[in-house]
Amino acid sequence: LRTVPAILLRSTTHLPRQQSSMADACKAKGNAALQAGEFDEAIGHYTEAIGLDGSNHVFYSNRSAAYLSKGDADAAMADGDKCITMKPDWPKGYGRKGAALHKLKKYDEAAAVYSAGLEACPDDKALTDGLATVMKDKDKPPPAAPQPSAANPFGNIIGKLATHPKFSTWMSNPSVMGKINMMQSNPQSIAMMLQDPEMQEVVQALLGGMGINTQGPPGGAEEAAPAAAAASPAAQEPMEVDPPAPKGPLSDEEQKAEDVKAMREQGNAHYKAKEFEQALTCYDSVFEQDPEQVSVLNNKAAVFMEMKEWKQAEDTIKGAIEAAQALRPTPFETIAKMYVRWGKVYAHKKNPEMNLATAIEYYEKAQMEYNTKEVDRLMKTTKLDKKKADKLAYVNPELGLEAKERGNEAFRAQDWPTAIKEYEDAIKRDPKNAAYNNNLAAALCKIMDFQGASAACEKALDLDPKYVKAIARKGDIEFLRKEYHKALETYQKGLTIEPDNKACKDGLQKTMRMVNSSTGSGEVDKERAAHGMADPEIQAILRDPVVNQVIQDLSGGDQAAGQRAMADPVMSAKIQKLIAAGVLQTR
Repeated sequence: LRTVPAILLRSTTHLPRQQSSMADACKAKGNAALQAGEFDEAIGHYTEAIGLDGSNHVFYSNRSAAYLSKGDADAAMADGDKCITMKPDWPKGYGRKGAALHKLKKYDEAAAVYSAGLEACPDDKALTDGLATVMKDKDKPPPAAPQPSAANPFGNIIGKLATHPKFSTWMSNPSVMGKINMMQSNPQSIAMMLQDPEMQEVVQALLGGMGINTQGPPGGAEEAAPAAAAASPAAQEPMEVDPPAPKGPLSDEEQKAEDVKAMREQGNAHYKAKEFEQALTCYDSVFEQDPEQVSVLNNKAAVFMEMKEWKQAEDTIKGAIEAAQALRPTPFETIAKMYVRWGKVYAHKKNPEMNLATAIEYYEKAQMEYNTKEVDRLMKTTKLDKKKADKLAYVNPELGLEAKERGNEAFRAQDWPTAIKEYEDAIKRDPKNAAYNNNLAAALCKIMDFQGASAACEKALDLDPKYVKAIARKGDIEFLRKEYHKALETYQKGLTIEPDNKACKDGLQKTMRMVNSSTGSGEVDKERAAHGMADPEIQAILRDPVVNQVIQDLSGGDQAAGQRAMADPVMSAKIQKLIAAGVLQTR
């Protein structure tokens, strides 16, 4: 059994996950804008990130880099100073403030900042290099008057690129032109521009790699190098991004990282090939060499799930979460993925201890760590599955029969609420039994819930369309609601199935008596007419222009034409339905 090393947990407080992720998203936008040379936009994004999470020193560091790239050294210095105040043991804060002071030519103050940074973070290479550059520039003699040889080597690059067969097509790209214009106005930005693949090609071309002649006046090339070198403090580490791949031999640490990466990829390959033991060996090796790669434990749990080792998968995830919670900064998104994996352990159909309620609980914990739409959809789907599973697990026809008997006893005792409760439980226990729905309809009628009773009858007839008891009950409900036109049809339908059914015969006779008596009285039953007018079928009949013409003829127009129309069985049935619904009155 593979176990996860125990790691001491430390308590921490943090922002709500959603707010923290929003701040990180703003930071990412700022990084992209800074790389594209859109300094004002980058500053705006970093400022928005600070507004969401003012406790994150990295946001101030990135904004300092953006301010310095823009040329606002004072603002860059202020953000660098804020970094130092918030995190005195972080070397980059000293580097930001030192670079800003260097740009302002305040060499002594810059040197003091770099020195203070080295006291807090001894042997930091960036601070050591920054201090050396400051001292070197401080000891330089004052610059002589500008000579032609010191001309900007990029001053006429648009004209040169416009004549080149490849780069001439780039002139219509606003993004490329913006970067080129920035290099023209500020040659010191070349250090940052070299991070952009397109600008790398442009610079290479300008240096002669693409056949473009950049030869300026004598000494021009020698003057360009110091200019770029002087810019290095300001452009040093513009933001928190992954460093470019090393061009020279790898250091021991870099080589170790590459080996760990290769081992992890090898484990993934074994997993895809269903070589699970080899995959576990690779993942164990990755975590042993780099304990900060806690996400590899989530991969390990996935292997155990494929092997149907559910307990080992759960133990691995539990240990992985403990390990991740001990890291600083806390990887909330990674922890969320681990909780999702834990939920899937309990949601897996092949797990003997499958428990959808527990799965949902872990999905909710994942959302608390890092909210995503994907997990939200997964949670909703699992809740629906749980509802179906609970409903299916409740089915027990024997217990349904017992509930029905209890309902009958309550009905005979005129305890309508208890009867309704027991009939509803009987339906849940045996949902395919039409009789239970019919019993429920009878109980609902007793409390005057005709709408619910009608729905129960419809459900019974869905289960058994020839269940005459339910048909008769439906007709009774329609009669009570004064929907006589519907009741007539319902009773007639029941008699078609069972011609001697007493309930349908009696219902049909009493309905016809009510229609005839109300029609002959000449009085309008407003309630009955309102029910009739609410019926879509009656509304459709009244919209028929032929029916309207017949009504006009019978009401005093062309009586002969009206009588001829009534000889048509279809037309006669429509008129009779309007009369039964109380919409038409006869004299």
